[in-house]
Amino acid sequence: MIQYLAHIFIKNHQDYANIKVREQYGSLCSILSIICNITLVCFKITMGFITHSVAIMADGFNNLSDVGSNLASLFGFKLSNKHADSEHPYGHGRYEYIAGLVISFLILLVGIQSLKDSVLKIIYPEKVLFSWIAVIILIASIFIKLWMYHFNAFVGKKIDSSTLKAASQDSLNDVMTTFATLCSLVLTLFTTLPVDGIFGTIVSIIVLKAGVEVFKDTVNPLLGLAPDKEFIQEIKDFIMSFDKPLGVHDILLHDYGPGRLFLTLHVEVNCHDDMMVVHDQIDLIERGIHEKFHILTTIHMDPIDVENKDMIKYRDLTQKIVHDLNPEYSIHDFRMVPGKTHTNLIFDVVVPPSDQINHQELKNMITKKIQEQYPYCFTVIQIDHNYM
Repeated sequence: MIQYLAHIFIKNHQDYANIKVREQYGSLCSILSIICNITLVCFKITMGFITHSVAIMADGFNNLSDVGSNLASLFGFKLSNKHADSEHPYGHGRYEYIAGLVISFLILLVGIQSLKDSVLKIIYPEKVLFSWIAVIILIASIFIKLWMYHFNAFVGKKIDSSTLKAASQDSLNDVMTTFATLCSLVLTLFTTLPVDGIFGTIVSIIVLKAGVEVFKDTVNPLLGLAPDKEFIQEIKDFIMSFDKPLGVHDILLHDYGPGRLFLTLHVEVNCHDDMMVVHDQIDLIERGIHEKFHILTTIHMDPIDVENKDMIKYRDLTQKIVHDLNPEYSIHDFRMVPGKTHTNLIFDVVVPPSDQINHQELKNMITKKIQEQYPYCFTVIQIDHNYM
């Protein structure tokens, strides 16, 4: 059904990478979710009061928080599509992440309140009035939430939206919590235990867990989440499919919101090639990355001497030394400056972000091992971190 609605309301609905299309999909899913959740809130809270079921009311208030979440999602998609301005030259795409953060806070707030009410219900139990109407409403709610899960997950995957993916997971969590509420209502026919409060507590804990997961999923891109390794490898493979690049390093990918990625990297090229020809191909690579991956890219060329046998000898030795120290270490930008009394070896060593080794100690170890074989070699080493 969501595809039918998209066909009606969204122009070029299959162009998922288009920022405008993303906004329209996000708005459509948010509006559908708001309509569904408001309907569920009205029925559940009404039946909760009639049956004196705190579990049903907790489930209803959870749906009320979902309305707030959907509104935050709707405004997030709208605001994220604002044009860049002088104060925000990279656009407003991160509003979508902020909307997800608001959603997580609303879920946590409702979860805490529901947990408090449920615990009090266990301590001070009230008789729950069984109602077949309530059972029918809860069953209908499960099917509605399953549909919401389906269309949010489907669209979230198509447009790669963390907000809609969070909304889909929230709907799936609601299916589980509503099923628990239904079980508590049925069990009141067979026991006098405060199952309403017990199941209400379970519902609240699931809601809190969902809130924590949504918070983590939305705060990570705001803090600067490492890009997917397979995606970076795909970009590397694309670059190396051209004949001039000899290597790729110093990759930095900045995320300013979905569809607003900025990439900078260094490409090693043969210093003996015609630099005008090389530069022309680098321009083609930048344009190709933009067309294929929708990423604005800036490439820095690093000319290297691939015909100097002495430099190749020193570079290969240095690579082995660094790799023996730690297989995750690597080198790049290797240069040699020969002199009458000594030779300077200039290069960068890349270490993982989590590596805690003292940089000066690492430099000393590498220099010592190089000088064990070539005492006349001095080193100028820069330590880099791998941001991938």
